[in-house]
Amino acid sequence: MDDATIALVGLSHHTAPIELRERVYVDATSVRDTVREVMASTAIHECVVLSTCNRTEFYLHAADPASAEAVAIDAFAARTDMGPGEVEAFLYHLHGHDAVLHLFRVAGGLDSLVIGEAEILGQVGDAYEMGLSLPDSVGPVLHRLFQSAQAVGGAVRSETSLGRGAASIPSAAVRLAAKVFGSLEGKSAMVVGAGEMGITTLRCLLSEGISDVLVANRTLDRARETVAQIGGRAISLEDVWGTISDVDILVTSTSAAEPVVTHDGLESSRGQTGSPLVVLDIALPRDVEPGVGGLPGVFLYNIDDLQKVVGATEEARRAEAAPAETLVADHATRFWRWYRSREVGPLIRGLRAHGEAIRLAELERLLVGLDGLSESDRERIEAATRRLLNKLLHPSTVALRQAAADPNAIGFLDRLGAELRLAAGSGQSQEATEDEIEGSGPADGSADAESEETNEARG
Repeated sequence: MDDATIALVGLSHHTAPIELRERVYVDATSVRDTVREVMASTAIHECVVLSTCNRTEFYLHAADPASAEAVAIDAFAARTDMGPGEVEAFLYHLHGHDAVLHLFRVAGGLDSLVIGEAEILGQVGDAYEMGLSLPDSVGPVLHRLFQSAQAVGGAVRSETSLGRGAASIPSAAVRLAAKVFGSLEGKSAMVVGAGEMGITTLRCLLSEGISDVLVANRTLDRARETVAQIGGRAISLEDVWGTISDVDILVTSTSAAEPVVTHDGLESSRGQTGSPLVVLDIALPRDVEPGVGGLPGVFLYNIDDLQKVVGATEEARRAEAAPAETLVADHATRFWRWYRSREVGPLIRGLRAHGEAIRLAELERLLVGLDGLSESDRERIEAATRRLLNKLLHPSTVALRQAAADPNAIGFLDRLGAELRLAAGSGQSQEATEDEIEGSGPADGSADAESEETNEARG
């Protein structure tokens, strides 16, 4: 059978710190070059890159999994100052069914920092859409894989309890702020970045009773549009420094490549202000310089710091996730059955072609001695042999499709494929001895005994 399989190489908040995750992050401007470099390898048929604030993962349909993994490791290393061996310490490798299950868990929010968060499903869809826009990046396997992942993610949200509530990174960030202050009522906040994460943050802040929320964005019109729909006041990025000393909470969620809140800029803007400022940086790459946390009265938290906050609540939520885990596992098994049955298709066609060759040869041998048959009788005999062949092969076809989903059957399927290729190459229809039909062999295993029994069978 074909050695091609689905392979995954990645890192996430489970395996790598934020400093490394932001270095390997693949944004929309660099994904095209990254995929092109990976696809240059003959070991890789298809490639989709999923890169978010918590993970960067290469999903590959690979002709040679080991070589494909090496290419992906090099791609990670190229984005850092590490060698392939060093960066590999932070990576995980998954193949086949395990890779499928992982993606389905990711899409369902089961592998997220905040279990059940909804943003990741949109990010999986964005990665797939980006792959579709790149030449030859997505073929039939990853096309079906990512479409299935989106369907599974949707099912998790509509059919399990994880779809209820407002689990998200912004909601966890706002809970952290509430822990610092005790209560958020009467507090003021600023959200920098009016993208999806910024909008979710704004909703969370308003729901906690914060009535005065400033929204700053690179384009002022976008900020105005956001507050008109949800609430708050829009300001331009240039106005941030003049108003930042008036807020208690600053949340940043831009897609900027460089920090938008610097140590010197914040120090200058706050002046002698001694009131506490909670800075929640939920962007990747990070929006806030790490040195900001050293300023008097400033409490800086990034995405990795949220793990400490969500830890206790996530244990309870993980218990609620059990039905979702079952649903995801069932879909992964079904997908893998489809993938393996797709692989076994050529084997089934080969088996049918071999059977058809034998049928035609035996039919020709039979009809040679039946010259007196009418044309209709010949057609009836031919139809009967076709029906016989179909009935004989049907159980084998079903068994092969079932065996395709069983990893323990790979060796058997490979041997069957080799036998069919050998039979096709010989151009002869082989006849089975009685021993082969019964599945037994010579009592003593000797060649003489086998030859004698074969002669008797033919006698």
